[in-house]
Amino acid sequence: MTTPPLLDVRGLDVGFTTPDGRPLHAVRDVSFTLRRGETLAVVGESGSGKSTTALALLRMLPGTGRITGGSVLLDGEDLAAATEDRLREVRGARIGMIFQDPMTALNPVLSIGRHLDEVLRAHGDRDRAVTDATGTGTDADTGISTGTETGTSTGISTNTSTSTGTTTGPGKPSRRPKNARRDKAARRARAVELLRLVGIPDPERRLDDHPHQFSGGQRQRILIAMALAGEPDILLADEPTTALDATVQDQILTLLGALTRTTGTALVLITHNMGVVARACERVLVMYGGTVVEDGPTAEVLTRPRHPYTAGLLAAVPRLSAPSGTRLTGIPGTPPDLSLPLAGCAFAARCALAEDHCHTTAPPLVALTDTVRAACLPAAERAEPLPPPPPPVRIERPVPGAVVLAAEGLRKTYRGRGRRTFTALDDVSLTLAAGETLGIVGESGSGKSTLARVLAHAHPSDGGRILLEGKDVTRPGRAELHAVRRRVQMVFQDPYASLNPRMTVGEIVAEPLRAFGLGTPAERPGRVAELLRLVGLDPAAADRHPRSFSGGQRQRVGIARALAPEPSVLICDEPVSALDVSVQAQIVGLLTDLQRDLGLALVFIAHDLAVVRQVSHRIAVMHEGRIVETGAAAELCERPRDPYTRALLAAAPEPVPVTAAPVPVPVTAEAVSA
Repeated sequence: MTTPPLLDVRGLDVGFTTPDGRPLHAVRDVSFTLRRGETLAVVGESGSGKSTTALALLRMLPGTGRITGGSVLLDGEDLAAATEDRLREVRGARIGMIFQDPMTALNPVLSIGRHLDEVLRAHGDRDRAVTDATGTGTDADTGISTGTETGTSTGISTNTSTSTGTTTGPGKPSRRPKNARRDKAARRARAVELLRLVGIPDPERRLDDHPHQFSGGQRQRILIAMALAGEPDILLADEPTTALDATVQDQILTLLGALTRTTGTALVLITHNMGVVARACERVLVMYGGTVVEDGPTAEVLTRPRHPYTAGLLAAVPRLSAPSGTRLTGIPGTPPDLSLPLAGCAFAARCALAEDHCHTTAPPLVALTDTVRAACLPAAERAEPLPPPPPPVRIERPVPGAVVLAAEGLRKTYRGRGRRTFTALDDVSLTLAAGETLGIVGESGSGKSTLARVLAHAHPSDGGRILLEGKDVTRPGRAELHAVRRRVQMVFQDPYASLNPRMTVGEIVAEPLRAFGLGTPAERPGRVAELLRLVGLDPAAADRHPRSFSGGQRQRVGIARALAPEPSVLICDEPVSALDVSVQAQIVGLLTDLQRDLGLALVFIAHDLAVVRQVSHRIAVMHEGRIVETGAAAELCERPRDPYTRALLAAAPEPVPVTAAPVPVPVTAEAVSA
């Protein structure tokens, strides 16, 4: 007899009401199943409905959002019709959530220990067991004992029985009664264990720190620890590795894999990183315009995509094997406005395969093979997948000129509680020439973001010198600082925290124009519209507030704001970490074109080594506040010398499975005209 799925989503529809009263159909007719221990990836561009779908499963939709149709069956119980009291029992305990934006998900006035303590008090003990037929055993892949009191390698309880619990049978979890609660000391010990599990250094001490005292990647790890605290049956992970470097990303994916194998926890992984999909997921669901356009086994979808949109996403993925100085392939155009009626295929306006009926007839999601479904009328008519892509196109890049920015022996130390200090920068020296891109990579907490802020004069240094065009600007006066900040602009890592929620997007982008006296009041709206267009946003969005945009769209606003004063040096702190691969390709291409046309000097900080290689002339690797290796991008990636650099490269996930066939070319109007 076939085992029923743990989660069965049928015909899910989600709607919102726009500020002017129009209905917005964010998710339309989404259906999928999830079995215990299964891993499902959900991919697509920003605004495609990925995060909205995840939030709808728990009825946690913001603002005017509501489920307008369909059902969400958890072990046969429809959560779409459940009471709020019942949903409170499900959230965290049965279905856990890792949110996309750690800074807004964490309470800034509470310590990390308080955050974890709240979760542990709310859900109590849910000690889970996974046993084999004999009641004991060891997971062959992870080495986690399944016959001991706790699996200390992962922090996942794997005891076969407890004095107060019940065992539901071989291979199934057992739990203590819901009224069981850990005492304060036990909860603190468990909190320390969870922080150590997700790679937070010195967890006993950091437990009393607050969110602002952690790097962006470390905050994301804390969210993962909170989600794991309840040991849920289903884990919804909304971009859980977006802010993480390659080595920690690899650790987190290994952890999530161990969780699914040892406890039967099912995983829904929302991501734009195709390497993560290939590394961690058995099935993939591709969404566009609020609908599912393709789904099937990961290896099949990533190597033989049937939908033109899937092929476009794959062609936009950066690869470590691609030569430095080659252009990423983006998907032209922008996603549809879901507040407007869609008469046909949502992707038709961007697709070169589109036929007349594609613009008038919505394609159903139909089986094209025994395992793959796609919603594409031309794909249903052809028997073969799309053709392989052309070779990468090399970019004409300017020869770097004179040194425009230099740092000599920079030091930066932060003081913690009492007399403890933390050295974020330790004798850091670098140079940046006009027309050059210097990529900076390293783990979270290695000093990358601190270096960016010191170079941009957002934070003062404690030692060393900063030279701008040969002039010492380490301690500039007020007037000189104003001039320096126009010449050196910054794109911040966290788009939501860096955008004023009370201002419209148009006001945010126009703010540097006013601050530096650029253009007349009559000219500025036109310049704002031009900047929004450059970063792939509709100029009509200038009247909207940041909360109305997805995470990736907010990052584009931040980039437009940084470009407004026409700087000569642009410091980009993880500028594409929150963007899907197609928009990432557009932004990287935009920065490259600006550099070519204006001689712009770029400091490009990222944890995606493939992106850094393709965009950078040189790469500097940071570890524990120091630069441990610097070299030409191709040479450093192909012949790394420092052991830490080799570890970073080894941990970077491949964008397609090892046995992958050539990735098909994106089928877009731009590709056909070329």
